[in-house]
Amino acid sequence: MSDQRAAASPATADAPAAATESFYYVSGEDDVRIKVSELALGQSATIHGMISNLGYTDEQAAATPIQLKHIKGAILQMVMDWCEHHKGEPIPVEDTSIPKQVNIPEWDQKMLDGIDNEELFDFIMAANYLDVKQLLNYCCKQVAMMIKGKSPEEIREIYMIPTDEEDAAAEKEAQERAKKEAAAATAGQGPSTSTA
Repeated sequence: MSDQRAAASPATADAPAAATESFYYVSGEDDVRIKVSELALGQSATIHGMISNLGYTDEQAAATPIQLKHIKGAILQMVMDWCEHHKGEPIPVEDTSIPKQVNIPEWDQKMLDGIDNEELFDFIMAANYLDVKQLLNYCCKQVAMMIKGKSPEEIREIYMIPTDEEDAAAEKEAQERAKKEAAAATAGQGPSTSTA
């Protein structure tokens, strides 16, 4: 990915501007620091808001990264890679048409094709939490393409969605477990035999 970015950025009069670009550090639940340009962070309304509203400086971010503990480190790295690739691009205007007309560009499609279903779920959750609108649109389009033409049973299998019977059995088991725990707690609340 970095080779693609390097090839895409020509060494011209823009080079001095790149030297003055601010960088911030973010970290996910694993506390690994990820360096991201300010321009790339503009893709995330959440982080951009934190920086602009809280007056967070790149010096502060270098000393203490912006903590995003709700996101796995590897997923956060993927989101930041996406933001770097799309830095400087305009944030899309909300498309209210039904169905939304979303075309996934080749680079983004390759990225989405390279992750499994569990990672895709985490990727969607991270894009939503960080409010990266275009990435969220692409991820949702990917899910829609994955289920297109599939039967309900195939969709349940792909996304590990339990059947109604499995849901009812799990709920019954949870209720029975709760009753046993309540009974055990009640039995343990008898008069104290302590002589201390």
